[in-house]
Amino acid sequence: MRVTPSEEIHAAVPESTLSRTCCYQAKPPDIDLFCTRLVFFQFLCLVEKFGVLGGSVTFPVEASIQNIDSIVWLFNSNALAIIQPGVEDKNATIIVTRSQNKERMIFSDSDYSLTLLQLKKNDSGIYRVQMNLLSSQSPFTQEYGLQVYECLSKPKVTMDLQNNKNGTCITNLTCSMEQGGENVTYSWNVLGQRSNKSYDGSILPISWRPGERDMVFICTARNPISSNSSSPILAWKLCGGDCPLFLGASGLGNYTFFNSVMILFVCCLSTKYTLFHCADTKNGKRFRAEFHLNCPIPSPGSCLG
Repeated sequence: MRVTPSEEIHAAVPESTLSRTCCYQAKPPDIDLFCTRLVFFQFLCLVEKFGVLGGSVTFPVEASIQNIDSIVWLFNSNALAIIQPGVEDKNATIIVTRSQNKERMIFSDSDYSLTLLQLKKNDSGIYRVQMNLLSSQSPFTQEYGLQVYECLSKPKVTMDLQNNKNGTCITNLTCSMEQGGENVTYSWNVLGQRSNKSYDGSILPISWRPGERDMVFICTARNPISSNSSSPILAWKLCGGDCPLFLGASGLGNYTFFNSVMILFVCCLSTKYTLFHCADTKNGKRFRAEFHLNCPIPSPGSCLG
């Protein structure tokens, strides 16, 4: 029976059926095991999904249930679409309750899974598919929690005031995002020491004395869909030391081939930038090392991790 949109909304979404239930009480034998697992492992009832801003996401209908009277897709308890499955040679009837979403929603012909296109920030929330059965008054539901995130841009690194105590440069580096900073975690890689080290958190305390082995600091920001790293920061440049690339410059004795390789490696973290530009003040020499790297541009709806 085909129902008009207004009747369908009230008939398919009574207030009593909007509770977070995984399985209905009168379980047909063919899905008894499926329901038992969902009840026992209740955390499986709500499936978390992450989407890329401008991309797409699919909410599958994973239960194979026969004798479905109607299917209702809801967003935060508000009806998005009502579907009356097709029978024999009759096509399914799909009623989209919000016209502004019509062009962004695609329903699978086989199981009526929902694909949402051109994701927006306000698409984040709870999505529920409610299958009303002919044989039971209690519907079967599946729930998905969607969070939409932006692909992270290059993180910004700022430095606190320096404390040059006893000739040692002491300061903090702080890593942050200028935008798209939701649910972001930070970590630091310190290269050039005898053993490379990693640290969690947005703030990195550093201590470096001119003449010591040079160090490179890189901050990496991550969210559930992407990651991005800052340009490498050299300790000698940060703390105003001499360039360690020339004979006579302080710290050259500690500068090893390994350091050079590691600095070249971290260049891959940036699309294009100047790694260092320094001068040997004793011999009047200037040196500039510049690396131009072409990295693939992510397609719309995807991020390069």
